[in-house]
Amino acid sequence: MRTLLLLLCALQSLLGNNLRAQSVASVPVGLRRDRPAVKEKHPRLFWVMPTYSVSNSSFPSSLSSREKFRLAVQNATDPFTFGYIAANAGIQQANNNLAGYGQGAAGYGKRIGAGLADQASASFFKTYLFPSLLHQDPRYFRQASGTFKRRVANAFIRPLVTRSDSGGRAFNWAELLGGITASSLSNAYYPASNSGVGPTFKRAAAGIPFSMIDHLIDEFGPDLERKFLRHTKVLDENHLRHSTVDP
Repeated sequence: MRTLLLLLCALQSLLGNNLRAQSVASVPVGLRRDRPAVKEKHPRLFWVMPTYSVSNSSFPSSLSSREKFRLAVQNATDPFTFGYIAANAGIQQANNNLAGYGQGAAGYGKRIGAGLADQASASFFKTYLFPSLLHQDPRYFRQASGTFKRRVANAFIRPLVTRSDSGGRAFNWAELLGGITASSLSNAYYPASNSGVGPTFKRAAAGIPFSMIDHLIDEFGPDLERKFLRHTKVLDENHLRHSTVDP
């Protein structure tokens, strides 16, 4: 893990200046950072799930290459990510997925290691490298209002259509190429039965519906959280009201 982080830092230092210069050149004056940008807050959804890659702003500022790299690191190193990977490794072991890793503590450890490597490479390629090279924004932009169908469509279309650094819409080459590259890299540490051209593209294709589910959570999660908190507040008030009534 430390070696991978050192590699990411080295690539950031080599590519950062060049990519940043290209990004500034491609962004219209109205969207550049020559005007003060309001820094968005990213509260955890239900106090647990990070929302670094979600924007609620109607007029978001474009991200520099350095900011995309920082976003990739945040996603890969968040405590929630480690907890999710550990739980998923347990499910894989129970279902004997990646059977070449075997069972027992050794098999579980290999599955966790593979999950960490998958997350690190996916964050690097899909959030930093290809978005920087192709001048695309890796964030999900919530609509937060409008009809239910329109908001669902916004979540479903996001793996295929994204926002460019200049503010327009573009085919999401960054996520597609990033997913294929990360899936190809996993052949270096996956069991032989799960490696090769076929499994590589199956993993990349399977990532699309999972991205849609993630974006549905990004879109509607805050609404569900507000309803939950409102319901909890009403219950607390009712409990307090009844507890203060004289017998």
